[in-house]
Amino acid sequence: MKYKRQNSTIIALVAIAILFLFNASAMSDDVVPDADIRAVQLVIGNQISAFKAGDHKSAYSFAAPNVKQAFPSAKVFIGMVEKGYKPLYNHSSYVFGKNTLSNGDVYQEIIISDDTRKLWQFIYTLSQQQDLSWKVTNVVMYPYEGTSV
Repeated sequence: MKYKRQNSTIIALVAIAILFLFNASAMSDDVVPDADIRAVQLVIGNQISAFKAGDHKSAYSFAAPNVKQAFPSAKVFIGMVEKGYKPLYNHSSYVFGKNTLSNGDVYQEIIISDDTRKLWQFIYTLSQQQDLSWKVTNVVMYPYEGTSV
């Protein structure tokens, strides 16, 4: 009986240690280094500014190869943005929100106020390229459910 209790205790301690190790490694993957946060936010800010200025070529330059494959020209890309992401194209202001790192990609939240003052949440996904630049691989948009700032 005493032997079974010791085995149960050891198994429980091993399970707790394994859970702790998995949680510790998961938490360390979630933290985006400050330099990467600045670089990612600069890319996003520059792309948003290019949209606002009507600089389609510049806005398109921040797209990753997977996006450029799906939208093979700046004209096609901008058409998609104007139709599917209008608040991004015609915004009055924006603020950066939370960010996280997963499998090497940075996910950056942005809250945008469109030209009618409605708030939208955007999640940008960026991947670091071989030349160490960050490029936009995906963007999703939701009506903002949080409190206004």
